[in-house]
Amino acid sequence: MHPIDLAVVIVYVGLITFVGIRFSQRVKTAKDFFLASRSLAWWVIGLSIIGTNVDTNGYIGASGNAYSIGIAQANFEWIGAIPAMIIAALIFIPLYWRAGVYSIAEYLGLRYSQAVRVMAASIVVVMSMFAMGVAMWALAITLQTFIGWPIWLGILVSGTVVGLYSVAGGLGAVAITDSIQVCIMFVCGLVIIAIGVSDAGGAGSFVSKLTAENPTHLSAYLPADHETYPWHGVILGLGLVLSPAYWVGGQAILQRTLGARTQWDASAGMMFAALAKTFVPVLIVFPGLLAIVMMANIEYPDMALPWVIKNVLPVGLSGLMFVAIIAALQSSIDSSINSTALMITRDIRHVLMKNHNPESDLKIGRLLTLGLLLSAMSIAPYVGNLGGIFNFLQLLLSLFQGPMLALLLLGALTKRATATGGIITLVSGVTLAGILTFVVKLNLLYVAFISFCYAVPALWIISGFTQPHSDEHLKTLTYSPWDER
Repeated sequence: MHPIDLAVVIVYVGLITFVGIRFSQRVKTAKDFFLASRSLAWWVIGLSIIGTNVDTNGYIGASGNAYSIGIAQANFEWIGAIPAMIIAALIFIPLYWRAGVYSIAEYLGLRYSQAVRVMAASIVVVMSMFAMGVAMWALAITLQTFIGWPIWLGILVSGTVVGLYSVAGGLGAVAITDSIQVCIMFVCGLVIIAIGVSDAGGAGSFVSKLTAENPTHLSAYLPADHETYPWHGVILGLGLVLSPAYWVGGQAILQRTLGARTQWDASAGMMFAALAKTFVPVLIVFPGLLAIVMMANIEYPDMALPWVIKNVLPVGLSGLMFVAIIAALQSSIDSSINSTALMITRDIRHVLMKNHNPESDLKIGRLLTLGLLLSAMSIAPYVGNLGGIFNFLQLLLSLFQGPMLALLLLGALTKRATATGGIITLVSGVTLAGILTFVVKLNLLYVAFISFCYAVPALWIISGFTQPHSDEHLKTLTYSPWDER
């Protein structure tokens, strides 16, 4: 590594370590640790949401996927994310605030039953463990590509740095570091585009070189018989199920809004993030295409972005972009760790241990944060055998997002859904998704759509034969968008 690049990296590591230590002084209670004392402003929330979302899956993984399939990768933002984020800001965030919950699983527990709460939290915890391992792997291959570190050393160093601020500072430190990381990412992404197009001889030359051997890489939609992303699967599975479920029910994302100083800040932060999302596809798709144009010699598609950083950017900017990648990946790890520790502490431990001591939540939360970090570090070395990280994470999400979205939609917008209907639908819906994935071997987008189409009528029908909650109980948990109560 060039001394200037090394200096940039050292300054960045020192900065986020300082932030973690600074925020650790403010953490006195579990509420401080998990929800930043409900003090986050809208702009911090918006930037932190982007930092959490454009993480391993959305930066390294999406660039690698763009290397493989082209600009159709952008559909995950334009078709998937932005409409769902607006729905979350206008309908679901106000409802979660009115319910006064710490987590989405807690809301499901109040709306349905504690059994639904524990199962929903357990599913997300298992998913998060894999997601954190994937994040560690992505960060390790970035370090290997850029400075030649072996995978194990990259995992060890990155885990240590994340632990310094996430264990000490909680959500407040995570949100502020995410905000810094997003600003760096946007600036460096624009620089990559400018330099990449210039080095290719202009936009026209860039397109010609790209499509010479990859004629479908500039197609917004892939053919109906495409193995991974057929166009109708993208619209039905991604646009109608996977993305709405992620944005209205993803704990790592929505935890920032639950830590807002007001409900207005929470919704405004999500809307601000939706605006920023409009430009994100350009930043994350272009490096994958550039790696093709420059005929990158890489072992995995996920190495496309690290290769571009190392071989395209000049000294100084290369170090800054390397920092942006580290930052994006770290935001994936720290966000998942904090939200997972919250769910284990409150949504599983509080329910299963009737005599728990709430005053110990802060200590338990920090210990869990450390334990989850170590677990992710142990999983990371095996992720390379799972294929592209973007597809792997989408596969995991498809196993439960369909029934989870059904419970959230019918729970929020109707009074009909019952506790019995909720638990039966969740268990059977996840089971159906597992059968379709591992036995029938159906495309993940179809799995998400079919499991959702099953869960909605199943919940509706079963609830018609079982006892609903009283209107008084549902007063702050369910509403129609046109209600004024």
